[in-house]
Amino acid sequence: MLGFIKFLQKRPSDKTIIIGRILFGLIYMSAMYYNFFIQENPNTLENVFFWQEVSENTLTYITYFIIAIGIVPVIMGATNICVAKKSIMRIVQIIFGISLFYISSKIVEGPNLDVDSLVFFMGLLPFFAGITGKCITSKCMKFGEKVTKIRV
Repeated sequence: MLGFIKFLQKRPSDKTIIIGRILFGLIYMSAMYYNFFIQENPNTLENVFFWQEVSENTLTYITYFIIAIGIVPVIMGATNICVAKKSIMRIVQIIFGISLFYISSKIVEGPNLDVDSLVFFMGLLPFFAGITGKCITSKCMKFGEKVTKIRV
C-alpha cells in the first residue's frame, strides 16, 4: 500500500501525460458516440439546461457539442501545445472535470449502457489532475515565465 501511495506522489512523465490525454479523449468520444447514435435504444439528454427548456433542434446541437468536447484532450495530447500558465491550466482542468460531472447528470438513463456513470468517473481524472497539478507537461510548466540570466 505504501508503494502505491509513493507512486501516486510522483509526477508522471511527459510521455505518460500525452498518451493519457489522447486515450482519455478517444475513450470519451467513442463512449458518447456509441451512447447517442449506435445503441439499439440510444440514450438521450434531458431537455432542460441551466434551468431553461431547449428545443429538439438545439438538443441535437448540444449532443454533438458534448461529443466534440473529447477533441480537446486529443488535440492537447497530440500537439503538446501550451495555452496558458500552470495555474490557469489547473483551473481549466478543474472546470473540465466539473463540466463532465454536469454532462453525466444530464444523460437520461436507458436500459442498455450506463454511460453517465462512466462520464462521471472520467470527470474525476481531470478534476483531481487540476487539484494536484501533476498532469501538466514540463513544457507547459514553464509557459509564460520570463527567463533572466543573473551574472555574478
